[in-house]
Amino acid sequence: MQNQEREALKKEWNEKGEKYAKAVNDMVAFAEAHGWDAYKGEEPVDERAHLGEAVFALLKEANERGETAKFRADFPPSNVIFEDEADDSDEKDKIGDKLGNVDQICPLGGENVLFVVSQSYPEGWRKKLYLLEGERVSVIAEGVIAVGKSKRNEIYALLRRGEIELVKGYDGKGGGEPIAKFSHDVELTYDEAEILPFNDGKKVLLVAHDGIFLISQSGAKLIHPIYEDEDDDGNAALYIDMANATLSNDNALIVAGEQCDDHILMDSEGERLGDIGAQSSYPHFCLFSADDTQLITNSCHFYNGVTIGVDRALLKRGVQIYRDRDFTLVDDEMRVYAGVATQDFYILGDAYGYIRAVGKDGRKIWRHYLGGTIKSMAISEDGGVLFVGTYGGRLHKLRLGAGQDSHTISNGNHKEEFRLIAFEDKIYRW
Repeated sequence: MQNQEREALKKEWNEKGEKYAKAVNDMVAFAEAHGWDAYKGEEPVDERAHLGEAVFALLKEANERGETAKFRADFPPSNVIFEDEADDSDEKDKIGDKLGNVDQICPLGGENVLFVVSQSYPEGWRKKLYLLEGERVSVIAEGVIAVGKSKRNEIYALLRRGEIELVKGYDGKGGGEPIAKFSHDVELTYDEAEILPFNDGKKVLLVAHDGIFLISQSGAKLIHPIYEDEDDDGNAALYIDMANATLSNDNALIVAGEQCDDHILMDSEGERLGDIGAQSSYPHFCLFSADDTQLITNSCHFYNGVTIGVDRALLKRGVQIYRDRDFTLVDDEMRVYAGVATQDFYILGDAYGYIRAVGKDGRKIWRHYLGGTIKSMAISEDGGVLFVGTYGGRLHKLRLGAGQDSHTISNGNHKEEFRLIAFEDKIYRW
C-alpha cells in the first residue's frame, strides 16, 4: 500500500472511530441517567466495516515486521474488522470463521498468564496452551483442554484427555514442583471444560458438559447433577448445558449449577448442603468474594440475567436461598460468563461484550466495552492488570485506571495496552 493511500485510510479510520465511540458513550450515559425508554435517538453505527480487510492486512504486515506499537498508534483497535460488509462478501465470512476462542486465562507471577485457545477445523476443535510473558507469546503445549490455578498456595492443574497434572509454582516453561499426575475416565464430549485445583493439591473440581466432578487419585466422583428418579437406571449418557461451578477461597464450600437446576451448595467432598434459587431463568455463573464473605450467583434468560449476593454466614447445611430478604441484588442486567473478585469489588464479563465492576452491595462502579461475548478473565496479583478473553478470539490486556483514548467505549478510564487475536493458527498482536 502506498504511503498516501495508507494516510487516507488512517484518517478515515480514526475520524469515524472517534465519532462512533463518542456516540456510544453519550448514548449509554444518557440511558443510565434517564432510562433506555427516554432515549429517542438512533443507535450508533460503526461505519468502518468496508475498511476492515485493508486494516487487517496492514495489521498482519505490522506483526511480521515487529511494528505493532506504531500500527496500534496509527490504527486504534476495533472489532469492526471482523464484521460483515453490506455485500456479505465471502472473504469477510472466511475472516470470522478463522477466529478461535480464548477459553481460559490463568495468572502466573507478575503480569504473565497462561491461556488456552480453541480453533475450529473441519475435523473438529484443536486446543493449544500459550504463555504470555510480557509482550512475548509462545506455545507451551497442544492437547491441553483446560488450565486452572488454586485459590491459594500456587497449585496449577493441567487437564488433558484421560489425565490431570498438578504442579506447584508452575511457570509455563517447565519450572515448578510436580505434585501429582493421575488418570481420569471422564469422557469429555466437546473438550470444553474448566478445572479448579484445591489448595492442598490433592484433588480438582472439573466442570464440563458431561457433569461436574471431584477428581483425585482415587477416581472421579460426579457431584452434580445427581438425579434421584427411581426410574433412572444410571446408564443414560449425561449432558448438561451452562455447567458452572466455583470453590470458596478456603475450599470449604463448592457451588455448582447448570441449566436444569438451581445452584447447589456443597461441602468440600461434594455433599449437598442446600440450594440458591435462580432469580432469572437458568443458573449460569458463580463466584466467591476475595475475602470469602459473600457468594454471588448469576442466572440468565437469553442475553440478560440477574446476579445476587449471599452472605457466607447464611451458607450452612439446609440453606434454601430464594427470597429477596435472603440476598442482595448485585446486578439485574448481565448474563455473566466470566469474572474475578478483587479486594473491593467484582469484575464481571457478559454476553454483550461488556466488563463491569460492581460492588458487593450492587453499586455500579464502571463499565468497559470490548465486544463479542466474554469467555474468560484473570487479574494480576496486585489487581492492576486485567486480562479478558472472548469467544471472538481476542485476549485483551487492560491496565486499570491508567487512562483511555478517544476510541474507547467506557467510563472506567482503563488503558488497553494491547490485544492478541487468535486467527487461523497464529496469534497477532494489535
